[in-house]
Amino acid sequence: MLKFFRKHARGWFMLAVIAIIIIVFVLYFGSNRGRQTASVVAIIDGRTISEAEFRNEYEKLLDMVRKRYGANLTPEILKQLDLKQRAYNSLISQHVIISKAADLKVQVSDEELRNMIMYMPALQTDGVFDERKYRQMLRYNRVSAEDFEALQKINLMAAKIESIVREGIKVSEREIYDIYVLQNQKININFVQISGQNIRQKITPTSAQLENYLNSNSNLFRRPEQAKIKYLYFSSDAFFSGSINDSEIRDYYNSNKDKFRKKDGKQLALAEVKNDIIKQFKQTRGMQNAYKEVKKARDIIYQEDNFEAYGNKNNLKINNVDFFPLNKPPKEFVSIKDFAAELLDLQKDEISKILVAENGYYLLKLVDKKPAYLPQLKDIESEVKKHFMENEMNRLAAKEAQEISDRLKAGEPLDKVAREKGLKINETGFFMPGDTIPKLGFNRDAAETLYQLSAGKPYAETPLYINNTYVILKLKDVSKLDMKDFETKKDIYKKMLTSIKQEEAMQSWLEGNKTAMIKEKRINIKREAKDL
Repeated sequence: MLKFFRKHARGWFMLAVIAIIIIVFVLYFGSNRGRQTASVVAIIDGRTISEAEFRNEYEKLLDMVRKRYGANLTPEILKQLDLKQRAYNSLISQHVIISKAADLKVQVSDEELRNMIMYMPALQTDGVFDERKYRQMLRYNRVSAEDFEALQKINLMAAKIESIVREGIKVSEREIYDIYVLQNQKININFVQISGQNIRQKITPTSAQLENYLNSNSNLFRRPEQAKIKYLYFSSDAFFSGSINDSEIRDYYNSNKDKFRKKDGKQLALAEVKNDIIKQFKQTRGMQNAYKEVKKARDIIYQEDNFEAYGNKNNLKINNVDFFPLNKPPKEFVSIKDFAAELLDLQKDEISKILVAENGYYLLKLVDKKPAYLPQLKDIESEVKKHFMENEMNRLAAKEAQEISDRLKAGEPLDKVAREKGLKINETGFFMPGDTIPKLGFNRDAAETLYQLSAGKPYAETPLYINNTYVILKLKDVSKLDMKDFETKKDIYKKMLTSIKQEEAMQSWLEGNKTAMIKEKRINIKREAKDL
């Protein structure tokens, strides 16, 4: 149970709430329309899940999270939420529920379906079902009434199954208290830091050691293959022609209104986005024209081997780039997918395929290549020595930190060992445990390490590596809890903890049945989420 609490401790409320919203969303408002079979992801009891459905599910989740977080949404949060995997799991889960409902003979009557829809708060006005709101909701979510009602039948079946699965999930007083402690009790930490700089003077590498280090870590020092190129650039701006009339702008706006909304979901007026639409038209048409030109250029140059002559004849600037490492291309090529791979495939004087950039196309000619090589020690001795020293300092500092940690855990006093080693004992002051420790910094394992500390076990199992130092932590003190506050918030924690435990029970049930159905060959997985 302690592992469960640690899992949900820091950022527990926000992440738990978001996770539950997402799970509820995908199970109870997931995509169930257009069972396309063009690219099958999975087959469950003869029913198919297509890649198009997966994309719809993922985009809906992404839209929901964007609206929830707004400007606070970061790549780190998106990575943590893992929306692709959630969308994938939700589609499989929907079908598992359908299949198990059939196995258990769980049925939903027309009256139950009607009552469910009629009494949805979002579809009511003054407590009465509002047909207008119902139609608006269908349009906003791009779903037909038939598909929506079919999905609600699944929702009702899921609710009936969940009531069985979740029945009996209880939360004890001790569990509520423990999670309150993790959320509210501050800690004060003593710490010492062991840095490689402290033992730098002890390291005096010989030439033989450096030579051995160079050969053992050749990938660190190998000079990559280099290329020298010429290129022509066909930009969308240069090849845009014609004009964009108001009718085209209005039609585009009316067909893509969902793209033009404020962060709060309110519709932007045409006048507010007109310049953006014009820019989009110019970009699209310019790219189309540029592609025609670059394709024509490549066909002619390939046939006539006249790269420079073609550029001069058509007033195209011929850009020359001197030798550069393939793993560090010039900035104009950084965003081009598989740029290095394309150059690796080219022979001297060959032209590349058409390379796509954000605002145009490139056509390259390989002028020359230099092969990859490993320099001799005499040519890069200072570089090798620097790496060797850093590696040794880190290794010896880690070894010393662990030796000190073992002595402390064996019972030696911190002040005695610190005095012997010439280390200063610092103090964080009271703070809430998390991945960032005051006066030290961030470590992804910090929160888990801090939760393991107690009066009976004040030292962490292993030192933490934070900002180039190894840190040994000792729990000094914990803050007193406000028991009145605990009593006031107990019901909130109980409800949240119950919801999480019930959700985990439901997910466990789904995973168990999914595994069983795979073994029974009722589920045939064609593609995993990571491949989509």
